Amino acid sequence: MPRWSLLIPAAGSGRRMGGRKKPLLRLDGRPLIAHALEAFRGIADVVIAVPPGETGRWKKLLGIRATFVEGGVRRQDSVERALVAAEEPTHVLVHDAARPFPGRETVKRVMAATLKIGAAIPGLAVADTLKRVKDGLVTDTVSREGLWRVQTPQGARADWLREGFARAAREGWEVTDEAMLLEKAGRPVAVVEGDPRNVKVTTPADWKLLKTRARG
Repeated sequence: MPRWSLLIPAAGSGRRMGGRKKPLLRLDGRPLIAHALEAFRGIADVVIAVPPGETGRWKKLLGIRATFVEGGVRRQDSVERALVAAEEPTHVLVHDAARPFPGRETVKRVMAATLKIGAAIPGLAVADTLKRVKDGLVTDTVSREGLWRVQTPQGARADWLREGFARAAREGWEVTDEAMLLEKAGRPVAVVEGDPRNVKVTTPADWKLLKTRARG
């Protein structure tokens, strides 16, 4: 039987939100990270990587059953530390702490594809016209064929992820998500249908839009 752990990197400084910790922003009276965890209820052990020195604060604020570890400077450092602290999973899911509505069905699709292929990510095919821009001027139009906007949770075999982090340390890789790590390590990554509601709060504009949608 597969054993799943959910790893949540939440150690960011919130620089683009004016220093406010995005996972702790309150929507309908609850932190964004608490909303996100709903989709994973009963599925996986939870490990949350938080800012250094704040494990006690986050435990008190969230009041949930989870393992809290100190994260690192980069997302990949936080995910790796969370993986080390996980309870010997066979498979893991990694989810953005400021992405409050991943959707239960999306989680199930990612898990099923991860068990079949070894790794999987949710995404949405790009529908907009894409332009390459330099110095404020369009240089050319980029084909959107085969391009997807990637979301989380991202799933992977735990041993693949451990091997990927080991190679990243040896070879100095900088990666923006787990799929990129596995791609560089030569592992296959499946793509499943995501959810348009599975948005991530990164800037004050994102936060304002999310609150407006929630009220509507």
